[in-house]
Amino acid sequence: MKAREIMTSNVISVRDDNTVEDAARLLSRYRISGMPVVTKDGVLVGLVTEYDLIAKSGDIVRDIMTSNVISISADVEVEEVAHLLTNQRIRRVPVLDNGQLVGILSRADLVRQIAMRWVCSVCGEMVRSPAVPDTCPRCGARESFFHEVEPPGM
Repeated sequence: MKAREIMTSNVISVRDDNTVEDAARLLSRYRISGMPVVTKDGVLVGLVTEYDLIAKSGDIVRDIMTSNVISISADVEVEEVAHLLTNQRIRRVPVLDNGQLVGILSRADLVRQIAMRWVCSVCGEMVRSPAVPDTCPRCGARESFFHEVEPPGM
């Protein structure tokens, strides 16, 4: 599975010349803990997080953002992203396509992907996939899947 299949493509971002208060409002309004920082031309230049807002001083986003950003291509395998997030101890990575910001992939996206499963209504086979499977690998039934999210503790 590729990053493009599970990333959040409707990315909330902030410009590097916006105020720190603007960034705080966006994080609060969308209930996110961090977001990409872009220039007026849409070029990724950093990330700003709740930590940056609380721990750093400055008037504009460029003053407090983290500028050494690890990013990935939309074609990177999800397993590689999981490895990157855990080994680098980061919570999100911007997804770039030809240098343009096309998405963001966070730990929450990976958790959501793990929790999602499709169940065949004919034979009960479970398939993990971001999209409904066409056919059941066990019984061959077509269009027989329903979506199920595993309850916590299962």
